[in-house]
Amino acid sequence: MTPKDRTARIDRGRPARRAASALLATALALAGLVVPAAVPTALPTAAADTAGLTEEGHARYTVRAKGAVTAEVTSTITNVLPDRGGRSYYWDSYGIVLPTSARDVTATSGGYPLTVRFEDGADATTHVAVASFAPLRYGRTRTIEWRYDIAGDPVRSESWTRVGPGYATFAAVAPGDEGRATLEIVAPRSMQLDTPADVRRDRDGKRVVYTLAADEDGVAWAPVSLRDPDRADTRDVRVGDHVMTVHGFRGDTEWSRFAAEQVEVGIPVLEDLVGADWPANVHRVRQDSSPNVLGYGGWFSRYEREIVVDESLDVGLLLHELTHAWFNHATLDDRWLIEGVTEVVSQRAVERTGAESPAREAPRRKSDVAFPLATWEPAFTLDDDAEAYGYDAAYTVVQRLTADLDDDAFRALMSDVHDGASRYAAPDRPGQFRGITDWRRFLDLLEAHDVGEGAEKTLRRWVLDRRGKEVLGDRAEAREAYTALDATDGDWLPPQGLRSTMTWWSFGAAEQAVEALGDAPRQAAEVQQVAGDTGLPVPDGVREAYETARNEDAYTALAPMLTETATTMDRVASVTAQVAVEQDPVTELGRYLLEVDASAADARAALADGELEQARDLVVATTEQADRAQRVGLAVVGGALLLLGLLVLVPWLVVRGVRRRRRRRAVLTASRVVAVVAAPETGAEPVADREGDADTEDAMS
Repeated sequence: MTPKDRTARIDRGRPARRAASALLATALALAGLVVPAAVPTALPTAAADTAGLTEEGHARYTVRAKGAVTAEVTSTITNVLPDRGGRSYYWDSYGIVLPTSARDVTATSGGYPLTVRFEDGADATTHVAVASFAPLRYGRTRTIEWRYDIAGDPVRSESWTRVGPGYATFAAVAPGDEGRATLEIVAPRSMQLDTPADVRRDRDGKRVVYTLAADEDGVAWAPVSLRDPDRADTRDVRVGDHVMTVHGFRGDTEWSRFAAEQVEVGIPVLEDLVGADWPANVHRVRQDSSPNVLGYGGWFSRYEREIVVDESLDVGLLLHELTHAWFNHATLDDRWLIEGVTEVVSQRAVERTGAESPAREAPRRKSDVAFPLATWEPAFTLDDDAEAYGYDAAYTVVQRLTADLDDDAFRALMSDVHDGASRYAAPDRPGQFRGITDWRRFLDLLEAHDVGEGAEKTLRRWVLDRRGKEVLGDRAEAREAYTALDATDGDWLPPQGLRSTMTWWSFGAAEQAVEALGDAPRQAAEVQQVAGDTGLPVPDGVREAYETARNEDAYTALAPMLTETATTMDRVASVTAQVAVEQDPVTELGRYLLEVDASAADARAALADGELEQARDLVVATTEQADRAQRVGLAVVGGALLLLGLLVLVPWLVVRGVRRRRRRRAVLTASRVVAVVAAPETGAEPVADREGDADTEDAMS
């Protein structure tokens, strides 16, 4: 896999300055392979550089999994400096730079061994092997075949050459002029290669042959690291419900103990600082020299579910890489933000655990290697000084923005940063508008957590390029309009569509949304005012309709809906107040019979349910019934009095009629007696009684 591919897969840790510089120094020294020849004093000597000498070469490094590296280097040199003015120019020795751990160095030419002597190198990590031979005169060519083993140096020593069971790290170099050198690494298939060079991979039975391309100057050299993941000392560390496995170099028990302790102690502290549980996507912490080869102290790989760090016992480095489990390209967008947040969190963790690790110092913003952090390029694209500036500046920015936060406030901010929260999300929906946090969302969150004072100034100075600064100007105008609208619409949230455009910094769309809303925010406040004045609840769905409106059609529909709501609430409140006034008994009787109070209650219920039309109809009906209540009461009272009169009069009339009938019956009986007695005197016939006479009389009476 090429370095470019790996850049897309990992989140780099802090740059390993000492490691990178040591490897670079070694590699550059090895790249300058020719050592000026010693020549007889009677003849003019060649120049101290290699002008007049051409070089062509091939190097092949064979790595064995058990812990051995053998180098085979072929150098072909030709003297192209012609004799002039009776003077001859020649070389009688040729040297290459080797790591101090090189063993069993031999040089042969034409099948014959050459004498090899050793001289001091440019530093304590290298020395020079010089082969002597007969003078190489103009036009002559000599091929020298070198062979040596690389034994490696002890862990945590100044030299970064490492060779052991399952791992090997060294500088690979092939001698030669530009375009005239080839370089190969041969290793078992079980070993994985890391190198910043472009690589072609070919299978050769149980081995793999890696052909490394020359660098941009045509020099074939590269620091390389190979490892066999299965050949390591391992130990499991339980952290809560998770088990982490520590993989160390065979025999390096000091590092294994150190890493296990930091994992066990550090992860709970980091969980507390970040406000989130340890992600379940990391299973392994592995010791490796590969980061140093690539110029870093370590890295975090989401795809391989591991954290890789070098052999140093650096608490800050290990905690930094552990923190990348939370803050990486899956959660944060900008490189400076990933590294700055990660370093600030890890430094707080270092302090919390009582360990020591030097914090980064603020770089000079106008130094020769300075650049806006928003333009920080991916790993491997900048030189060491520029990379170091990026890390230092990223830490400086985030540290200055969060330095005044106590642990609780810091945790709350980091939790939102990790979750990709939006400052415009509804309080009951914290995941609304969730996304990957970039510098824009980060600025919003800083302000939402009341730590945004001076944030824009800091970003302008350290982070933003010209376009970013222009966007901040657009944001200022949009924020002013949004803040005014939010103040106008009372306690309600601004509509969802507007909050969405503000989240994603779509300020043109935000301006259109504000225009489309028109007077709706003021009317929303009016609805809330009416609710407060009347004690009536805001109808169901009205607030939701306002806060969840997401497009122009929904925005334009709000104004008439809110106006209708406020009007209906006023009417319901009015009729409720009307029926609440105590009236005379006759009117109260009419209200009771017409169920005026129940009708008013139904109007309030319909309003609360958001049934505005039904509530209005009930208001009208309630008003009409209230107006009729007195008349109905009077009618009922009048009818009651009439009924009462009838109830009294009818019995009286009945009693009176009975009495009259009795009196009349008595009169008729007396009349008959008189008639019977008088009949003989008059000669009249007596009248006999007949059936029904009494009934007839009664009827007549």
